[in-house]
Amino acid sequence: MSTEVRNQAYSVKKRLTVVLLSCFSVALLILLRAGYIQFLNQPRLSSMAQRQFLSHSLVRPRRGSILDRNGEPLAISVEVFSLAANPGKISKKRELARLIARATDLSFGKALVKLQEDREFVWIKRHLSENELKKFKKWRIMDSDGDLVNGLWLVKESKRVYPHKQLASHVLGDVNIDSDGIEGAELWFNEALRGKVVSVSAVRDALGRPTFIDAEAAGNVRDGESVTLSIDSGLQYEVERKLQEALRKTQAKSGTVIAMNASSGEILALANEPGFDPNLKGIPSDRRRNRALTDGYEPGSTLKSILLASALGHGWKLSDQVWGELGSFQVQNHRISEAMAHEKFEWVSLKKMLQVSSNVAAAKVALKLGPDRYLRTLRLFGFGLRTGSGFPGEISGKILPRKEWQPLALANIGFGQGILVTPMQMTRAYAALVNGGWLVKPSFLNRSNGEPIRIISARVGREVLTALEAVVQEGGTGVQAALPGYTVAGKTGTAQVIDPRTGHYSKEKYVASFIGFAVGVEPKVVIFVSLTEPKGLFYGSETAAPLFREVLASVANRLSLPPKVIPLARDDQPKTVVDQLTLSQGADLQDEGVADGSTAPDKLTWQIEPASGKPGWILPSLVGLSPREATGRLEGHGFRLEVAGMGVVSAQVPAAGKKVAEGDVIRLLLTEP
Repeated sequence: MSTEVRNQAYSVKKRLTVVLLSCFSVALLILLRAGYIQFLNQPRLSSMAQRQFLSHSLVRPRRGSILDRNGEPLAISVEVFSLAANPGKISKKRELARLIARATDLSFGKALVKLQEDREFVWIKRHLSENELKKFKKWRIMDSDGDLVNGLWLVKESKRVYPHKQLASHVLGDVNIDSDGIEGAELWFNEALRGKVVSVSAVRDALGRPTFIDAEAAGNVRDGESVTLSIDSGLQYEVERKLQEALRKTQAKSGTVIAMNASSGEILALANEPGFDPNLKGIPSDRRRNRALTDGYEPGSTLKSILLASALGHGWKLSDQVWGELGSFQVQNHRISEAMAHEKFEWVSLKKMLQVSSNVAAAKVALKLGPDRYLRTLRLFGFGLRTGSGFPGEISGKILPRKEWQPLALANIGFGQGILVTPMQMTRAYAALVNGGWLVKPSFLNRSNGEPIRIISARVGREVLTALEAVVQEGGTGVQAALPGYTVAGKTGTAQVIDPRTGHYSKEKYVASFIGFAVGVEPKVVIFVSLTEPKGLFYGSETAAPLFREVLASVANRLSLPPKVIPLARDDQPKTVVDQLTLSQGADLQDEGVADGSTAPDKLTWQIEPASGKPGWILPSLVGLSPREATGRLEGHGFRLEVAGMGVVSAQVPAAGKKVAEGDVIRLLLTEP
């Protein structure tokens, strides 16, 4: 072998050796690197893997229901789907944003912003409707098999639903998008309602969708408890309807009605108008707050009952008199006058002070009592303090500090000016007048709220009741609050409103109110009604008293309050008002010649008499209907409805087929079926 050939072979062998050594070195380096990564750098890589594939998610249980006192659901939770996305997995973002905008109520711009976020999980639209889900297939966001565009997925969630819409909305409150309470009972009982929320480990798939892996932790989720309120949904419906009608008639800015069991403090109905539907989001907070507890007002003449209780508790008698000053007198160079210029009273007894609502007499009684005794009474009745109901946002009202109780301030507070109270405080105070002198705590739950406290003697309570009954009788300011068949007691109030522009009492804006109850029946129910800034007639006697009567009629019907017994002249046996109405209606029905309503229309029918041109409504037959059904047939018209008895309608006056006009009285007799 030549030298040249040997040199070439050596050179090749040398190059092969270098290549083999290089490959071995590279393999060794890879092996060392793998060992380093596997053993020495493992914590950092594990953390990266966990961030990429593992996550922690909050598992929210089903929120508990809110029920009325009879088990009727007022707030429930239902399962819905929400749309989520992993923007990094979506390629044609603008095109997909347009499709989402067409299928949902999201704008193109908002959808695009969400799809362009630099995150692995983003909510696109929470709580999709059934219609939106159908549109997903129409716009090919979802195929026929139910699979969505790559990067999108549906998440099953719980949504709060209020099946009766506006009913009791100010008591129920509202929740946010995550079903956490933000107002009312939803906020108040949020901990019990929402149950136990658990954080569980989850692994994400290639699209970033979470999949639960910690089954044991997920098993610790506990559904929320149901809460039973004291509200009676049937009565609540009637109260809201009556309040809405009163606002329509008086053109008042707002109104409030409270019906409370005077012995237990249970709130049977509470309505504010304007109301709101908690199913709808974006309602202004001004519409959502429960003004019966969160807003204050000057009570006006309704506070005179508390003044009377204070006087009687300090040794005065109903027959004691004060000089009425013939309509006005001066205190600290300020004139105090009666509400009506023609009222020029001379000697006024304490009973008459309440019956005719004399401002002058009330001011003089307050001055004679003195600030210490009257202030002590107001504190006993709970004014200036929260009622203890526990409702979120309740205010305490305001009483002037003792050092500011100069004679003029004392005189004004005597007839209800210069003090700030809430409707709930006034309702609670009047409950003590009818329940024997016990101050109860209002309760929104189906039970009493602690032990009551005696604040006045039973004797004082009875004497105040006597005066309050006179208010609703002939000569009193509250005659329009009287309900046939019941002894009614209560007090009117017409309070001036401070004009924020001038800082003085307005001569055009008033709060008209009435607080009262049916006497001698069980359960004892105290009813508060108020109308803020009614137009035209603004006195409580003209606006609030008729509303009270309508609400009391609903309470009497719903709770089956027995009408009083009245002796009739035709025999020696006492007859109830139901019996009396039966006799009168029997005669009316016979005179009108319609017994079965066979010629009557099925519903109210508008008719104009050809001869006289007189218009009117032809009544349908209401016999056999429940009070609620009968009222619904007559709803939306200005009829005055008088109901007696309990059960279903067995007779009506005028009879079916007869013509009635707006403002006419329609009487219904109820008997047990």
